[in-house]
Amino acid sequence: MNCNNYCNVYGYDYHTPTEWQYNSEQEITAAEEQRELAQRLTLEADRLFGQVKDSVINNKLDVDHWSKVRIENSNKFLVGDALDVIAECLRLRNCRQSIDLVFDDVEKELLRERELILGINDQLEDLLDKVVLQIRKLRAFVYNLAVDLRCKKNALKIEEHNKNLNENIVEISILNNKNIFKPATISITEWDRFTLDIISAANKVLVDGRPIRAFFDKCLNKIINDLVFQSDAVNLAFKLRVEEYIEVIEKLNKQRDEAVKNVGEVQKTIEKLKNTISEREAYLALAHTRLSNRTRREGVELCRDELELRLYDEVTQLEHDVQSLQNMMAESMVCRRRLKQSIARIDMQLQVKQNSLHIDGELCAEQRKRINYRSF
Repeated sequence: MNCNNYCNVYGYDYHTPTEWQYNSEQEITAAEEQRELAQRLTLEADRLFGQVKDSVINNKLDVDHWSKVRIENSNKFLVGDALDVIAECLRLRNCRQSIDLVFDDVEKELLRERELILGINDQLEDLLDKVVLQIRKLRAFVYNLAVDLRCKKNALKIEEHNKNLNENIVEISILNNKNIFKPATISITEWDRFTLDIISAANKVLVDGRPIRAFFDKCLNKIINDLVFQSDAVNLAFKLRVEEYIEVIEKLNKQRDEAVKNVGEVQKTIEKLKNTISEREAYLALAHTRLSNRTRREGVELCRDELELRLYDEVTQLEHDVQSLQNMMAESMVCRRRLKQSIARIDMQLQVKQNSLHIDGELCAEQRKRINYRSF
């Protein structure tokens, strides 16, 4: 019995083994093609996702986080801490007193450092503008890549779904809808080229941005070196100035000790002079008393004899000695007064120098510890 007769007997529309074999081969081929397409899309999507992530997104984050944030932090550090420290040091140094309020090397170096920082701030602003422009370009390409990646993920999901379909789970009614799908108009070559062009353009932006990165590194290294050099110059000026204060203070203390010692010696001399003058005045009073008593002689006895002459000579000598001693005591008292005035001036200078030493050696030194130009 042939197949056709068999169909007619039982009323079924049977297919021939050849048709069955052909259909099975077609289904297998279609499934294999679908599986290969799905695998290819999976691999392509993974490759593109990795390439996008590695070559663009990471670089974008790197440029954004490293360059921009570093410039902003550097600018903030310079404008904030460093300039504040310099301003505070200048303010503190304005509290120096008297002759110590001088425009010295420390003041000059601090002002040079401030001018250097202000100039560097302008350079950092210019660098920041260049980095921000580069980031904007990268963000545009990141957006395009993200859109393309989303489309590919959607296509991959569809192909994964199609891979799991079979003839037993689809609805036959779909055959009645003739407008359910539109024929694809984009060729596989265009499909490949589209993403490759985006990645190529993004990579070109990255390559073009590398000189900016290198220029930024070079500029920042030079900026740091210049700042460190000037900071060392400021610190050295402070160090030398503090050493000068210490040296002058030591000399003033030595002079004060000598002056105090001299005051004591002069005071002893004055006391001796007073005692000597008192003695001489006592002898002078004795000589005057003797001469006065001899004036009461009577008659011829009231003569200028040898004793009279010697008493007059003694009075003259004693009066001369007393006058000389009084003159010397007056000079000694003037000397003592001047020595005390000198001690007072030394004390004032010591106060001035110690105040300056406290400002430069402690207060400003503490402020300078806040500056570390190599920290950014």
